[in-house]
Amino acid sequence: MTVEVGSDRRRGYSSPAREASALATRRRIVAAATTLFLADGYAATPVRAVASAAGVAEKTVYLQFATKLALLKAVVETAIVGDDDEVPVAGREWFQAVVAEQDLNEKLRKLVAGSSALLERTGATFAMAQGAASVDPDAAALWAQGKQGHLADMTRLAESFLAGDLLPAGATLDWAIQLLYILIGPESWQLARIELGLDPKAYQDWLLNSLTRSLQPAP
Repeated sequence: MTVEVGSDRRRGYSSPAREASALATRRRIVAAATTLFLADGYAATPVRAVASAAGVAEKTVYLQFATKLALLKAVVETAIVGDDDEVPVAGREWFQAVVAEQDLNEKLRKLVAGSSALLERTGATFAMAQGAASVDPDAAALWAQGKQGHLADMTRLAESFLAGDLLPAGATLDWAIQLLYILIGPESWQLARIELGLDPKAYQDWLLNSLTRSLQPAP
């Protein structure tokens, strides 16, 4: 299934003031959608409710986002990276610092700090998106694309461990990808933080200890 999720920003006359106004409107729409999707669920929230909460006409929402699914995508992506700049996680400074780090303990410290901050910011949004995926086929396709993106990011990290000779003896690249994909996945965060009730510091300690015990060479 191919899902068209890109926004539909109309071309026309532009100026710095006009572009700034459009960006501010877009941000209000995304903020309103985030609040409503988290409170009421994606499926139960009509676009007109988002428009009302953002203080714009429903048509204005569709001028910024071609479909409701495109709006969901913007909500999720803004939560992931923390802003609306079009720079993916793998292009962010913290991620690049983890990839470049050659000391195992420091690499794991940076990885836990960066990934836990991301998951704290996105945990509720991911849970909402996964719920949407369970009832909406297009949202399910979007969720699957997101999981593929997570796999690609974890593969890039695992490759950096392998390239730096930081994997335990006998460990393969596939093993490292699986380890990172599972431990740093949103599902694991949900289990630890929400179901088991770990606070953010306890979660970070658990994640760091789990990664360290898995990746440190055997004595």
